Amino acid sequence: MLSLSRLASRAALLLPVCLAAISPAFAQHTFEFVQDGVNNSYKPPVPKGPTSIPQTLSFFFNRDGNADRGIYFQKLQESLSLTFSFDDQTYINVPQHVTGLTFGAASGASSTHFKAVPVVNSNYYFTDTTRTIFTAHPNGPVGQGVNLYANPGVQIFLSAKPLLTANSPKTDTSRYYYGKLRLQFSRPVSNPVLSIMGLGATTNFGNQRLGFATELELLTPSLTVTKLSGTKELIVDDTQTKILHDKSAITGNCDNGAACGSILVKGSNISTLVFGVYLRADGGPGVWGTEKVSNSGDMWHITVSLPEQ
Repeated sequence: MLSLSRLASRAALLLPVCLAAISPAFAQHTFEFVQDGVNNSYKPPVPKGPTSIPQTLSFFFNRDGNADRGIYFQKLQESLSLTFSFDDQTYINVPQHVTGLTFGAASGASSTHFKAVPVVNSNYYFTDTTRTIFTAHPNGPVGQGVNLYANPGVQIFLSAKPLLTANSPKTDTSRYYYGKLRLQFSRPVSNPVLSIMGLGATTNFGNQRLGFATELELLTPSLTVTKLSGTKELIVDDTQTKILHDKSAITGNCDNGAACGSILVKGSNISTLVFGVYLRADGGPGVWGTEKVSNSGDMWHITVSLPEQ
């Protein structure tokens, strides 16, 4: 019969082996964007928009980045960057900011002009306190790994001004093509995760509300998308190519009415992702805007993470 002291010694010997066997399942490294003043995915200073000029960010290595156990960013041994750009824009002559799709813009600067904001920032106007919305690694854990303070996103704005000018219909099936969003990696990658914040906006004139949200359709052949985590409003269609807002009333708040979450693009040897970009109304009784208040639109962010590769 073993004494208690010998049992304790044997347990001490076994414990490191057990921990070593368990830890790899949880500690999975990631490549992420960061902008902390020391490690900067976008070389400072970060300009303000609105602009349709392509924006390029570099990835950094994050140890245990799937769960953010101690933010630990390092430069990659082999550099990797991602360029966001627009093409095939439908609306190319929008007052104050030239095009319907821009980086670094938001409503609110005045009744007719747009607010200039940094093209890359972490002002998400949302805190994922429940740790259920955003996921950094394809293998999880769900709701962890995206740090909204440390991981910046590219800020994108779809102006509703062209729809106001054209007096476009606002039924919940009214869907307007704005152009293409292109993501170009500097070298091929596998299984990128797109974390998207704030697909949705609302106008409110005379207590009459109209919601509208950006929707994305993957156009790159032979690839599919899967929802890893997010709000109920964020859905992927049966073809696994469309990132949509559900048919509920739309707002700009991730807590109640906006589509927010993380989407896995399943595939290997990926160099380019191309998404068709649309704006869809929810059929509310409101309007796109008014003659005096014409700067409405859907402002949202996207950040990208990768499993170590």
